[in-house]
Amino acid sequence: MSNAEYESKAYFAMSLDPIHIGTGGYRLGRVDNTIVRESGTNLPKIPGSSIEGNARTYAYYREVGNKDSKFKIPEESCALGKELNNNKPCGICPVCVSFGYTGAERTKLVNNGKGGEERISESLHGMAQFSDARILFFPVHSMIGPVWVTCPSFLKEVYEEKVEPRRKEELVISKQIGENHELKKLNLGWLYLDLDREENSPDFTNSSQFKDKFNINDEILERVVVVHDDIFEKIVNSNLEVRTSVSIDPRTGAAEEGALFTYEAIPRATILWFNVVFNQPENFNAKLMEKGQLRKAKGDDVERTIKNSFELFETLGIGGMQTRGFGRLRILNGG
Repeated sequence: MSNAEYESKAYFAMSLDPIHIGTGGYRLGRVDNTIVRESGTNLPKIPGSSIEGNARTYAYYREVGNKDSKFKIPEESCALGKELNNNKPCGICPVCVSFGYTGAERTKLVNNGKGGEERISESLHGMAQFSDARILFFPVHSMIGPVWVTCPSFLKEVYEEKVEPRRKEELVISKQIGENHELKKLNLGWLYLDLDREENSPDFTNSSQFKDKFNINDEILERVVVVHDDIFEKIVNSNLEVRTSVSIDPRTGAAEEGALFTYEAIPRATILWFNVVFNQPENFNAKLMEKGQLRKAKGDDVERTIKNSFELFETLGIGGMQTRGFGRLRILNGG
């Protein structure tokens, strides 16, 4: 990590299962339980608060489960960041420093392991700030199998070359799709679009950004399709995962009357990206207890804690409906 006051790092993730981050309650419409969307684009997203909350819990799991850890083992209140069962956050473990805490005793005195005591802050905001995860490549079925759809306004954030269809009714295919299929048109779900013949087919597999920095595999990059900004939202919302479930009466083993409900989710194999801003703990006088001695926390300590927490997203998941096969998320460039 650099010595700047803060550093922003882009993370890319792939959904291993459908992901449902619900809005709460029921809605009139195509499904009963809808997912969170951006207000401006109406595109599904994973809120930064959801990522941060899960990351904090998983960081706590990793620290508690690491028998060889050289840092202070967090308390349960550290996982929450505030008082729990009359126990206050310690303020000197990796979880407290990385994700913040409140409610520690004002000007709390802590044994520094050197025969003296030092004061720590009553509260500290998190040294890692999470943005919302937005869709970059969205999987859609077509006549040539699955393709991953994106649009120019999102692609330009992470790709060095400009790729844009001339009209709404046209799309741009990757170089590999053009070489392997003789196409004049291509369907994306129910939508049937022309190929833009004047736009060169890009080879996304040659992008060092995608392969080396973001770790997106070739199987996806070879099947990327770029559509016009105006229709990307319609394609995404028309091809979300939609499931129907029912509650079972445990006494009879049959479905309960009136308990049928539907819900939607971001489908499996969607590529998303989000940013984490790492602040320098030295600027906030944050401290860590390491091997029984108090020392100043460093930016690398925060990044290590976040990295360790991301490893559990692939197993424990994020969002709701996890007992129904939802939620697992792989951070592609978390190392």
